[in-house]
Formats: sequence, structure tokens, C-alpha cells
Amino acid sequence: MPMRMNSDFAQPVRQTGLKRSIVRALALFAGALFLAGCGLLTSPEATPTPTRPMAAVVPTFTSTPEGAMAATESGSGGAAQQAAPAAPQQQAPAPTDTPAPTDTPEPTVARFTVKTDIAAANVNVRTGPSTAFAVIGTVARGAQFDISGRNQEYTWFQFCCVAGQTGWIFAQLVNVENAHLIAVAQNIPPTPVPPTATPVPPTATPVPAQVDHCAGIGGDGCKFRLRDQDHAEAGGEVLKLRIGFVHGGRGDEVQKFGDYFVELQKDGAQVHGVDHNTRAGTSVFGGPRGNKYHYSKDIPFNQLPGGNAAGNYTIWVKDGNGERDSQNYHFTMSGNQNLIWLIFDQN
Repeated sequence: MPMRMNSDFAQPVRQTGLKRSIVRALALFAGALFLAGCGLLTSPEATPTPTRPMAAVVPTFTSTPEGAMAATESGSGGAAQQAAPAAPQQQAPAPTDTPAPTDTPEPTVARFTVKTDIAAANVNVRTGPSTAFAVIGTVARGAQFDISGRNQEYTWFQFCCVAGQTGWIFAQLVNVENAHLIAVAQNIPPTPVPPTATPVPPTATPVPAQVDHCAGIGGDGCKFRLRDQDHAEAGGEVLKLRIGFVHGGRGDEVQKFGDYFVELQKDGAQVHGVDHNTRAGTSVFGGPRGNKYHYSKDIPFNQLPGGNAAGNYTIWVKDGNGERDSQNYHFTMSGNQNLIWLIFDQN
């Protein structure tokens, strides 16, 4: 029995045939367009239109992770490729900051240590940078202080404190650390200037008045001067006084006449027994200067100040009238000396 087609199915069959026709037409049209693009349908006389060269397309590489699934075809009449999701790019780890090496902190304080090789056990500290300033105290060897300032020449350092005061110490007496940190001190006191002494006019040393022992004696005044003296040791407990009165202008003629005598002092005290009672005689005897002596006197030690012959003596001549006939003259006896030879010259 002939099959009877249901009208519900016939309509889809007809629609399917129509679609196929349309697809064929589109395919033919597409082929014609392809041939035209290749120049197969153009006339040989046609002038080709210059075309701009196409820029080469550089493919961009996109990494595909392993295991990515291939795209699946779907739909009728065409294939579509489904792109796999791009794998996330692996970022390089951020560099870790290396901590900068820690710098040694700059010193902030300058200080000094009192030298230990100096001779003094303690060092003076003054009120200012000079020895002209007063001393306020001392610091011991090895003591250490912070420096608060210096003078311009780096020869003195200021520090605190001695006896409750800011003081100054001489640079050559200390060892300094971090000297480059020391600034010139503020308000450096001025160096004291000693007061100028008012000049005192020199006082003239008074010259003692020369006593003219021969003034007013009349006649020819002081005729004799002491010309020679010789000392010797004679032994015994007496001072032996030997004198010659001569006139040198006459060949050292012995002045036998006139009865000359002397007076004598020892260490400022009068020697008794040496006076007008003993005078020069007429008998001449020899001595260190020849036969020129004619006065002789021995004085026991017990009549001499000090009880011995050693000492400083003053002697002068008198004439027969007891008048001074010379200035004062001096001689000294020392050790065991007890003999003195004197020549008075009338020249």
C-alpha cells in the first residue's frame, strides 16, 4: 500500500532542497569572484591597477600551555576553532633589596688625654690661652677631657671644667683625638698686658767723701805711699812688723832721720803697742827688698784682736812730730802668716 506522507514532514523536505539551491548559488558566485580576483575574467586590454605591496605580517607567538585542548568543529557548513585560554605569564620574582652596609658613625666629640711622658705629675690649667693668664688648677697625667674649643694657632685647647671653671691647657702637653672637629672657641679672653712700670730715674750711688787724711798738717803733707809688701811664716805667737822708709828718688836712700813711726788697726780695732813709742832707728837690716828696713816691732797674739795674726789690717805713717805723713793702706794676713815686710816710699 502506497505510503502516504504526512504533511508535517513534507514541508521540511522542501525547505531542505531550497537551502541546497541557495548554497550552490552562493558557491558559484564565490568562485566567480575568485576568478575575477585572479584576472581570469578580465579583458587583456585592461591596464592593471598598481597595488600597494602588502606589509609582511609577523606572527605573534603566543605560547600554548601543554595539554591545551584542540578546538572542536561545530555548526553546519563551516568549522570554527575555539582558542585555548592563554596561560598566565610567569612573572620573575621581584629582586630583594640588599641592605646597604652600615657606615661607621662619624665621631662627634673631640677629646684630649694628658700625656704620661711629661716630667710633671700635674699640668697647669689657665683661664686663657697663654701663660700670661692665671692658673686655676691642675690636671693629672692620663686625665681625659672633652675639648670645647681652641685658639687660632692650635696651641691651646679649651675644656670644662677645673675648679668649676672652663680652662685652657697647652697643646704640647696632651694627645688629641678627632682634632678636625675642634672649632675656634668663642669669646677668647684678651691676653693680659702687665702694667707698664713707671720708670724710676736711677738713683746715683752716693760716693763717699774722700777724707783727706793729710789736709791741714802743713809742710809737705803726706809724703809716704806704700810701695811693697811681702808676707811670710816666721813661727811663734807674735806678729812681726818690719818697715823701711826710703826715698826712691835718691836711689832708695833709707830715711834714717825723722823718727818715723806707724799706727795699726786689725779688723777695724786699734792694735795697742804700735804707736809713737816705737820709731824707726838708724840701724839698717836686710829683708826681701834688700837693706832698706830700719823699723822692727813684734806684737804678741794676745794683744791682737782675735788672738792670732790672720786678718785685715790698716796702717799709716806719722812723722817725728806725730803728724800723719801718709794715707791709709791695707794688707791681709792669712793662714799661718805672721811676718810682714813693708816699704814706704817718700818719692
